[in-house]
Amino acid sequence: MSTDAKLLPDFIIIGAMKCGTTTLYRYLALHPEIDMSRDKETDFFVAEKNWGKGLGWYSNQFTHADRVRGEASPNYTKCKDFPGVAQRISETCPDVKLIYIVREPVSRAESQFRHSFIMEGLESDLQGFEDSRQYAHILDSSHYARQVEEYLRFFPKEAFLFLDFDELRRDPQAVMNKVTDHVGVSRMQIEDLGKQNDSAELSRVPGFVLRFASSALGRRLAGLMSRDLRNRIRGGLAFQKARVPPGFSEDLKVRMQSDLGDDSARFREISGLSLSGWR
Repeated sequence: MSTDAKLLPDFIIIGAMKCGTTTLYRYLALHPEIDMSRDKETDFFVAEKNWGKGLGWYSNQFTHADRVRGEASPNYTKCKDFPGVAQRISETCPDVKLIYIVREPVSRAESQFRHSFIMEGLESDLQGFEDSRQYAHILDSSHYARQVEEYLRFFPKEAFLFLDFDELRRDPQAVMNKVTDHVGVSRMQIEDLGKQNDSAELSRVPGFVLRFASSALGRRLAGLMSRDLRNRIRGGLAFQKARVPPGFSEDLKVRMQSDLGDDSARFREISGLSLSGWR
């Protein structure tokens, strides 16, 4: 696959899901020196999604040859669901810089469950959940060391910037200074973007609308609209009674802590982050 004369990213936000990637994307999209991909989640390097569309399609996600280009696809750190992503990125963009933002792993998993409940209509009964396929699927994205170790087979550690979601919420300016330094652009004064990926609003949008929006056709139609128009349409459709997912019990959280403990310890060592707010 030739990369001649193609616009390719200089940096990629690779995840993790439900850890603030949308906020990072929207802040960076406001930077005058940065060209963020047209679709926030291109999922180009996922074979099961958009890899087959070819490099020309991916290059058309970007419009400015003279800017630093970037994208954000949390599916890039789901190595069990989507194997081979890190290798495809390394072969296509060998010098790309990587940004990986993480969150207390049990809280991240619970947030993903809430999102899936709202978007996909998961069963509300959590009886036996810890032994289900869905449990293993949700926990995979919280295995941060597992995800990073896959990338370290193809990229040097210096390619990574590791970020903590709690710091993004507490001091977004400090986090964005780290990001702009890492990707090689000037620092910028940021403003409050308001809520991003607001689950409260999504929970009041009819499920069939959300499922259509996530389909290939829905994504193509959304690509023809401005983000502001999409937000206004979504707000107008949020008229149903909210779908409220069940909360995780303390016993389930303790089970998750146990299942994630070794991986979390390895990730602390790899990333160098203190992660003092983690359970």
